[in-house]
Formats: sequence, C-alpha cells, structure tokens
Amino acid sequence: MKCRNHALVKMITFVFAPLALALLNGGPVSGGLPQKHTRVADVIGGHVHPSICVTHSGMIIVVYNKEGGGGKRLLLCHSQDQGESWSTPRPINTICNCSIYPGSLTTLSNGSLLLNWSCYRVENDRLWREPQFSLSEDEGASWSTVQSVPLDNLSNYSCLRHPVVELSENNWVLPFYDRTVVYDYNTHAVRTFGDGRNHGMVPMVRTAKGTLISGAPQGNAPVPVGKPGNQVRGMRSTNGGKTWNPLHAFPHFGVAGYDLTVLQNGWIVLTAIIYGFGQDGEWGYELIVSRDDGLTWQSEDAIIVYNPGRRIAGRGWPRTVQLDADTLGTLFYDLDKNQPGGPGIFFVKTKLDSLGPSNPSQPSPLP
Repeated sequence: MKCRNHALVKMITFVFAPLALALLNGGPVSGGLPQKHTRVADVIGGHVHPSICVTHSGMIIVVYNKEGGGGKRLLLCHSQDQGESWSTPRPINTICNCSIYPGSLTTLSNGSLLLNWSCYRVENDRLWREPQFSLSEDEGASWSTVQSVPLDNLSNYSCLRHPVVELSENNWVLPFYDRTVVYDYNTHAVRTFGDGRNHGMVPMVRTAKGTLISGAPQGNAPVPVGKPGNQVRGMRSTNGGKTWNPLHAFPHFGVAGYDLTVLQNGWIVLTAIIYGFGQDGEWGYELIVSRDDGLTWQSEDAIIVYNPGRRIAGRGWPRTVQLDADTLGTLFYDLDKNQPGGPGIFFVKTKLDSLGPSNPSQPSPLP
C-alpha cells in the first residue's frame, strides 16, 4: 500500500496544488517546489522528441524535430551559459531523403558528438525504420557523412531514443526497440550484446566502476508489445551484461519511458515521469537518485522538477544531463497550446544538493 499511497499523494499535489500536499504531510512538497523553466525553442507538435548532451567545453547541445511524425529535418540549438539563453535553431543539413524519427545525442569519451536517429521507410505493405548516425568533431557546427547501422531484418521498431553506452572508444551498445546490440565503428559490424536479451528502447548506462544499469521494465522485451513477462523494473550487471540482477526499483515505464544519468560523483539519477493516478497522462517529472552504484534508489527523496498543475500535452521525453559539479539540467517538451508562448521545448536546472539529504534514510534492501 505504501507505493499506492505515495502515488495518490503525488496526484493530489498536481491536481490540488502544492498546498494540498503540505496539509497532508505537514510539510512542503517532497524535494521542494519545481524550479523555473526556460524555453529552448518553439515547436508545432508530433514526435518532437528532443535529445541533449553537454560537450567537453561545457556547451549544451539540443537536437529536435519541430514537427514530428516524419519531419524532414532535425534542428539544433545550443547554450553557452548553462541554459539561460539559447541560439537560434538551425537544421542539420547532412540528413537527406529521410522522414525522421528522432533518436539521441551522446558525448563520446574522445569529445566527439554522436547523433542517432531513424528514417521511416516503406515499400508496398512493408514498413520499417533504418537507423542512422553522424558524428561531429566541432561541437555540432558540422557533421560527418551519414552512415546506417548495418542491421539485418529491419523492422518498424529498429529505433532508439537514448544515448549509447561506450564499451570502448569504438564499441557502442545500441538499445534499439527490437534488439540490443554492440556496434563496432572501426569494422562497421554489429554483434550480440551481453547475454543476447532485448532490453527494449530503454536507457542504459555504465558507472565508473563498470556496472551496467538497464532501464528495462521486463527481463526480455517483447516487440512490439506482447503479454507482460518477467517484471524486473530495472536491471543491474557487474560482468559486462553476461548476467543481470533485477532491481525492482523503477517506476512505471510508459510511452515516453524515463532517463538515466551517471554523475561525476558516482551517483546515478533516474529522471521519471509521474503518471496520472486513475487516469492516463503525464503530470510531472521528478529526479530519483542512487548513491550506491545502482543497488538502491531513494524514491522517497525524489525532487519534482516540473509540475505545470495540469496534464502535460504530448510525450515530454525528459532528459537530464550534468552541467557542472553542482548543477543538473533537464530537457523536455510540452505541447500545451494555452501555456505562454504555446508548444515548446523547455529546460530546467536543479542543484545537486537538492536531491535529498546528504545522509538519506537507509532504503529497503532489494529482494
């Protein structure tokens, strides 16, 4: 009943404003009130699906579709002042002959930026998506010739939405919806990752200790959607993905899923969507931290970073990056037409010390 009551309190928070939760709990909203958010860019609607990364120099790069559902170009804008102001969006012109499903941005260890996306393809009755990528050596000013990931038996679910995991400088784990593979950039070849299971289109990260954390809600993802299988609510591996232990810690994985971010101090942050209690829709975004290499997660100390007091229009796809030793930034989109300025992409900053107390209460051990 504890989880159910916690969800109910959150819904009361969003429907009846922060004062209601203060009256119920005798205190303020968990993690404090939402921070001020900054508009990054205007959008129209559809599969906007923004992605974000921070370069080695500290520049923030954002890539998105202005109008989804097969937009013909991706737009890029950047910030050099930690998200306080943003450049005028400009198209990435190397992408051509493609109706685009947006993917992800990754800052690789060598400083290069990796941009992933998929192209919608159709031939007679067959539909599929072709995953592609491009690299930038100059913080997004220019991009390399587009390459396709050499996958066999492409399906309409050959797409990803999360940054890759670098196993080495030229070996990247790609968590596609229909398979999870390792791509070797040097040989332009794909091989099976770990024990061969499909994690699905979920976030996956590797910590400084080499531990892998997967956001997989099920032990092996059915594609496109099947009867729910082994519910694991996140998995953890300490041997390169050869075996995995269930976490039973992550919240509901909806259409837009959630995000994972490894911090410089070794913590891992889960950016979660707060869904309606008894009704569909996204009502807010929150940050949940693990301080022990992904073993346990401080869900009771979560901090809410966006709460508009209404349903969030669209599927916000929140993404979190670390800006400096003290600050996180979360990117999302909201298609509500009645908000000031209309539909847009937004950015909110959060101080790291707001992620719960320095000595949080001991979490319950994993089963």
